[in-house]
Amino acid sequence: MLGQDMRELYIDLLTRKEVPVKMRCQVLRNMLMYLMEEEARMIKADQEWKKLQNKEDLKKMGDIQSGMASTIIQVYIKQILESFFHHHSQVRMIALSVITLILRQGLVHPVQIVPYLISMGTDSDSTIRAKADQQVQELDKKYPGFIQVTTINTRQTSRVTKIGTDRW
Repeated sequence: MLGQDMRELYIDLLTRKEVPVKMRCQVLRNMLMYLMEEEARMIKADQEWKKLQNKEDLKKMGDIQSGMASTIIQVYIKQILESFFHHHSQVRMIALSVITLILRQGLVHPVQIVPYLISMGTDSDSTIRAKADQQVQELDKKYPGFIQVTTINTRQTSRVTKIGTDRW
């Protein structure tokens, strides 16, 4: 997923408007599967570490794996988030599933994801709305007050942007 050709292909398939929905969904499913496999691998490594906790350093065991997943997600995060605005609900739902795993695994800071989740809370599909709202609630539980601060900052950014466009 980090190779030049694969990276360019995935970014192209996630951003070009004329890409068939089925192909765009497949790219997102591939990312979802990768994250699920990495999560399973991390759970297994954690279980093995518990058996050998006096002999192994958990930080060394987990950092390499989570570092690779985080690196891969950093490459594609913008395209994944922009998939929230695709006209087809299947694309939006799979993108939301990818984001859910990213948040659960802590691969990126949630500050860049929260505005997208809030916007997904207004989706026309009730299942997507509910899942997005659930993610916002979980983030609010994990980081009390974080959602409010992020929402205020997003509103302020919108106000500044509006002021800037009014001048021109």
